[in-house]
Amino acid sequence: MGLTAVLWRFLAIHEACIAAYSAVPRFDTVTIVPSTSGRTEHPLRAIVAEMSGATRNRYRDLLIPTANAATLGREASPARYTSAALRNRETVLLIDDTWTTGGHAQSAAAALKSAGASRVAVVVLGRHLNGTYGDTAAHVEQARSRRYDWNICALRNGHHG
Repeated sequence: MGLTAVLWRFLAIHEACIAAYSAVPRFDTVTIVPSTSGRTEHPLRAIVAEMSGATRNRYRDLLIPTANAATLGREASPARYTSAALRNRETVLLIDDTWTTGGHAQSAAAALKSAGASRVAVVVLGRHLNGTYGDTAAHVEQARSRRYDWNICALRNGHHG
């Protein structure tokens, strides 16, 4: 329920900015990056398709991992997913639950574009941080020292009105 609340609130405040940044009036369709581990019921699907009022009425199951998806590692690959056809050059908001390298989200976005999406934007609920990589530890400490503000928009570089 907690992740549902985070996604719902985030989209209520920031989805219009994401759409504007993507040069679209709104996102017609919402879908998720499916698991490539063979999991049949992905918790993210329940959050986006059923629980979140911000997404449930626009949700469609579009992406299917290919037979060799799990062997492709973390790099982006056009061979990772296939997508159902999209109608009328739909705009798609793609939700992912983890961002490590971005390879799965990029692969999913490429499949959606190949299937006819006019625009694809990605929102990620989680991010894996390697504290020993580069200056990540310093960024984490800096983030911990600031108070979180839902109204600060990274795309607007400041507060929402």
